[in-house]
Amino acid sequence: MRSAIIDLGTNTFNLLVFEQNAAHGLRILHAEEQPVFLGRGGIEQGVIADDALERGMVVLSAFRAIAGAHGAQRISGFGTSALRNARNAERFVHRARTELGIAITIIPGEEEAELILAGVRQAVRFTNRPALVMDIGGGSIEFILATEKALMWKHSFELGATRLRERIPVSDPITVDEEARIAAHLDDRLEALYAIIERHEPHVLIGSAGSFDSIGAMICAERSTTLPPDACDLAFSALEFDVLKDRLLRMDRAARLRQPGLPEYRVDTLPYALVAIDRVLLAGGIRHMHWSRYALKEGAAISLR
Repeated sequence: MRSAIIDLGTNTFNLLVFEQNAAHGLRILHAEEQPVFLGRGGIEQGVIADDALERGMVVLSAFRAIAGAHGAQRISGFGTSALRNARNAERFVHRARTELGIAITIIPGEEEAELILAGVRQAVRFTNRPALVMDIGGGSIEFILATEKALMWKHSFELGATRLRERIPVSDPITVDEEARIAAHLDDRLEALYAIIERHEPHVLIGSAGSFDSIGAMICAERSTTLPPDACDLAFSALEFDVLKDRLLRMDRAARLRQPGLPEYRVDTLPYALVAIDRVLLAGGIRHMHWSRYALKEGAAISLR
């Protein structure tokens, strides 16, 4: 049976139309991402703003039509940070159900982390050495420590790029002092993660979805290559990331808009994501990185029964 998953993120909604069977596993028929900015104007106040709600309904309606055109017989929605922290989330869920026939499940951060790992495992090969998975959303960042056989640790931190942007406004371009303020804010709230990193010494950072999609595309642009449409992962060094990060952080907004591989809807939040990744790499002395195309929606798809 053909089905569809919609990942309702704080900044973007992500559609996956797929079918799965015992012989071939997950077969992706269509994948698409659309900016919605569901958290804009309300995420730090714990509400979904009226205009954000309407943008969400428009994209959900379009996704329902696309899923139907690809033969999807059921659509499942998963709400993440913006919805799970919004006092008026039920209003959004009710409208999606009654107006569009889309049932949305708002999942806790720990479940979000598990689904992300289930998706990443389909794209990146794990070994017997611990790997750290990082998924930067607009509302939260999920971290998962895992090996090929075990999920060792997971946690969701309400430190997504949109939240950070609202908490710590920056200049254009961002200043070194502002970078330090963001880093200090992260360090203060990521002590539990840093303790896990120190104890288990992950050898690689695997980034999935959101900002990492753009970083993977920009790394390819730096290499004068392009990602094949069917590529599920990309390996690169922390040094490559460092060079790209340092250059991007010195750019103003207009320059970032011209950066190959960076979509306009991530131009304003990218500096926060870059600083967050840098803090994690420094905390563990991690020198190897991977980008995973698969994340929450693929994990939800493979787990769907």
